[in-house]
Amino acid sequence: MGRLASAAFAEPALRRAWADVLARDADDGQLSAGVRRFEEDLDDHLTRLATDLAWGTYVPSDLTEVVLDDEDHRALQVPAVRDRIVARAVLSAVTPIVDPLLGPASYAYRPGLGVVDAVQALARLREEGFGWVLRTDVDDCFPSMPVGLARRRLGEAIDDGDLLGVVDLLLARRVNRRAGGSAPVRGLPQGCPLSPLLANLVLVLADAEVLAAGFPVIRYADDLAIAVASPEEGRRALLCVSDAIRRVEMSLGPEDTGVMSFEDGFAFLGEDFGSRYPVVLQESRVEEPERKVVYVATQGGRVRTDSGRLIVERADELEVLNVPTGHVARLVCFGSVGVSAGVRSWAMSNDISVVFGSRRGTYLGSFVGGAGSSRPERVRAQLDVAGSPRQMPIARAIVEAKVRKQIVVLQRFGRREHADAVRDAVAGMEHALLMLADATSPDEAMGLEGAAAAAYFPALGALMPADLAFTVRSRQPPLDVANSALSFLYTVLLGECVTALYAAGLDPAFGVLHSDHENRPSLALDLLEELRPLIVDQVVISAARAGSCEPSTAGSRRGGPGSC
Repeated sequence: MGRLASAAFAEPALRRAWADVLARDADDGQLSAGVRRFEEDLDDHLTRLATDLAWGTYVPSDLTEVVLDDEDHRALQVPAVRDRIVARAVLSAVTPIVDPLLGPASYAYRPGLGVVDAVQALARLREEGFGWVLRTDVDDCFPSMPVGLARRRLGEAIDDGDLLGVVDLLLARRVNRRAGGSAPVRGLPQGCPLSPLLANLVLVLADAEVLAAGFPVIRYADDLAIAVASPEEGRRALLCVSDAIRRVEMSLGPEDTGVMSFEDGFAFLGEDFGSRYPVVLQESRVEEPERKVVYVATQGGRVRTDSGRLIVERADELEVLNVPTGHVARLVCFGSVGVSAGVRSWAMSNDISVVFGSRRGTYLGSFVGGAGSSRPERVRAQLDVAGSPRQMPIARAIVEAKVRKQIVVLQRFGRREHADAVRDAVAGMEHALLMLADATSPDEAMGLEGAAAAAYFPALGALMPADLAFTVRSRQPPLDVANSALSFLYTVLLGECVTALYAAGLDPAFGVLHSDHENRPSLALDLLEELRPLIVDQVVISAARAGSCEPSTAGSRRGGPGSC
């Protein structure tokens, strides 16, 4: 049995899938008869199910048609309990692999995303200046879904024949009709846990076409909202999305399609949109931590402790910060900042890391507390990876994750005026991803990462406001505000990665993708790669578009390019 199938169909994984099925069935306050019967002999049922899957004797039951008592009298095709458990187990196994492929437009049936996020995304587009929205949906979405295309897309993402064979069995089921008899399922069964993921794999192809044309699109399942600057542009967007949906063998619902204005108001995902509401929530889904990171860049300044408080002073001894030490999670110092012996003692005694960077934002080093008795064993295991068969799959995965997230950033922030630059960059990056599978050494993988970066950064620079646009990623030194902001935040994030690795008992010096070189934290640089685009790059471009980053003559007089 394949590695992914072995993990998905092991009894502990099936037990977790059962817990999910049980919780969902209990949502309405009452368990169904099938779930109650399965629970009565739970251990025996799960053991037999795991055995059938391991020996290839698993055969799913036909689906049962259930007609909902709603306006449309929708028909669901409900699986048997044991088949729901199998589908949930498959879903848990493949979601971490499939989800990164679903792009920035899709908000439904994805971990960590939901209606609130889709609503906020559309509200932010309104605040950006879009006055109109094309509202439409996919006609008869699940019943008209091209199952063959969905299955091919899953097969392209998942390299495990045993797991895909079980998916084939689930897709081949018939449905027992309420009126009697059985029939093939039309499209994807609406009661199967796998159907939403398969639908997203198909519809993301249409999302990508619309994004490539420069139209910012928000899709929640089969419901779409495309922000446009005018009714005429809305009609062009309609032609674009109609063609894109047609190419995946589906069609739009004409009754629910129209170009609407924020001024007149409209509804999307149950929310009434107007010129001001719903408001953009700047801290949406952000939990305030009990302890925070203190960043100090006061040149000639000093950090000290006194009576249980952390104090930051300027060179003239003017106090600029005074907080309880118990509120501090980490200390990050840039440039000529003095750190007292009391701070060092407090930090080491309380597992508080202190990270040092240059004035320009280059990572210099850090000190952290001990990582416990498990560290030698973990470092030995870490060193064993170098040169082993495990190294290249990890190295390729790091590069692939980074490049895919870079593509998401370009798609998310690209607009009509950037369409050609973004389209060309994405095409070059996707070409690099195709070649990545054949990379046989870390140097080859890094070469392809560099090729993708050469396409990415000029396109990213073109997405910046005109006075902050750049064509080259400059580092030492950064030659403009945007590059300075990127370098600064990369340094901050690198310090976080170093600390996280030490906390996990690993040594940041020994990397998988990055080679050991002088004193650089190679493994931390590996960890950093995937985090750069979404944690740093999109923060910088968002700040630039919001006016928080700007060229500054004052900055130029100080020898810097500006401020951010």
